[in-house]
Amino acid sequence: MSDAPLPPIPSSAIAPGLLLVDRYRVDHLIAVGGMAEVWEGRDLLLERQVAVKILHRHLAADPSFVARFRTEAIAVARLHHPGIVAVYDTCSQEGVEAIVMELVHGHSLRQHLDDVGTLPVVDAIDIGTAVADALAVAHRAGLIHRDVKPANILLCEDDRVLITDFGIAKIVDTTDATATGTMLGSAKYLSPEQVEGRPVDARSDVFALGVVLYEGLAGEPPWLADSAAGTALSRLHTIPAPLREARPDVGPGLEAVVRKAMAIDPPARFDSATALRDALLVVRSGGTVAADLEELEAPPLLDRRAADPDATTIVPASHGPSPTTGAEPPSSSATPVAAPRSDEQTSVPYRGRSRWPAAVAVTVLVLAGLGAAAALLWDTDQGQTLLDDVTPTMPVEVAMIQATAFDPEGTGTPGENDAEAANVLDGDPATSWSTEGYDVRTFGTKRGVGIIITLDAVAPLDTVTGTSPTPDWAGEVYVADGSAPTLEGWGTPVASAQGIAGDHTFDVDGAEGSHVLLWITDLGAAPGRAKAQIDEIEVRAR
Repeated sequence: MSDAPLPPIPSSAIAPGLLLVDRYRVDHLIAVGGMAEVWEGRDLLLERQVAVKILHRHLAADPSFVARFRTEAIAVARLHHPGIVAVYDTCSQEGVEAIVMELVHGHSLRQHLDDVGTLPVVDAIDIGTAVADALAVAHRAGLIHRDVKPANILLCEDDRVLITDFGIAKIVDTTDATATGTMLGSAKYLSPEQVEGRPVDARSDVFALGVVLYEGLAGEPPWLADSAAGTALSRLHTIPAPLREARPDVGPGLEAVVRKAMAIDPPARFDSATALRDALLVVRSGGTVAADLEELEAPPLLDRRAADPDATTIVPASHGPSPTTGAEPPSSSATPVAAPRSDEQTSVPYRGRSRWPAAVAVTVLVLAGLGAAAALLWDTDQGQTLLDDVTPTMPVEVAMIQATAFDPEGTGTPGENDAEAANVLDGDPATSWSTEGYDVRTFGTKRGVGIIITLDAVAPLDTVTGTSPTPDWAGEVYVADGSAPTLEGWGTPVASAQGIAGDHTFDVDGAEGSHVLLWITDLGAAPGRAKAQIDEIEVRAR
């Protein structure tokens, strides 16, 4: 693994004003990477600003590379979470291949740490919670990030924390400046299994997020050497300094959570991003973590066949990488924390006590696979094998054939904006269904209202996603073999969430049925009379 900077790839001949597929106009160049350049642009149909990632022309001429580029877009477009940058569309026109995505203003955690050095404890917990919550959604969809690092965590001007750069594995370092100016890139955050070329799962992302938290609190990564290779290998034969030596104000509970996330052996880590998120929430609320975390010793060093402390290159384990077959690893027998129940999961946007400095309105965006290293690896047998390892496995879609408003406890004129119900299935986020206006956000005399989605067949379901601009709303999901005229007829909810900041994906954990009820129990905090809006609903089966 060389530390020499890779030569820049020249920008293509894309010029401001280019109109793609008669809809997307590119206006200003934002960034150029090894695989693509990213422009600020405008969607002329929906009248909104977007980011347009355009594949370099020499790569756009390679059909296999284009297919992988599109696979990235499809994978990320299926992830619905306020902490994941949204992908809107793909387009192809006269040799130009592009992905259209959400335009976000803010700056990266890398920039923030370079400016301020360390994070307040509460801010670090909130950032870790938000990123873990977003990663959990990706993992449930079968997608492992593989490159969680400060440069891929965005601190937005609207106080959201977003994770970017899904879809392409990072095999070799890309530039990621540290506070000392050393250019080591992703090597600082690689899990031991990535260093050794072993299969990865969700726990690899857990490890990387633990390293990010350690760096954010201590001011430097837990492992750092004179070269990228040395940094990567050092985690196989050295133990980092205790976090509280650098930050005495870090409590023992938080230190235990970070240490467990960074365990060398995957089975010793949190078994999912959800478990890490729940542990951070317990610490954030002042709760006490379980004894097995508080008493956790430094992780034992393993007998690493592929690790040579004096090596200058990383030698993959002999069996090499294998395709990711599932996002969630086998469960650990340990009970990490007294955490919230899984059916009470909710999206956790960053809500720190102070806004991030907005000195420069930097536009940040998904730069999945922009590293020149990935482009250089593409033409090698090893690179092809490694990149083949990122093909995601996704839950399948089920056919949603009808949407019906549901107001079993209403009085007066029957229904709840029934004529708008079909808008949640039309694939157009510009159309929507909303509740009627209420004097109080919790409805007053009734328990709520909802919308029923009828499927074309009975199926075991994986997730139900509601796309919404409404802040701080709450809802429940019911699944049944048929519709019922009363709420009691639907049985018990299979998922619920409160304090939802807009879009939300409910994990219904295999509940089987042909009808889904999204039941709204809190209309949220939108201005004016209380009402909630749902733009789109997506139901996915296992």
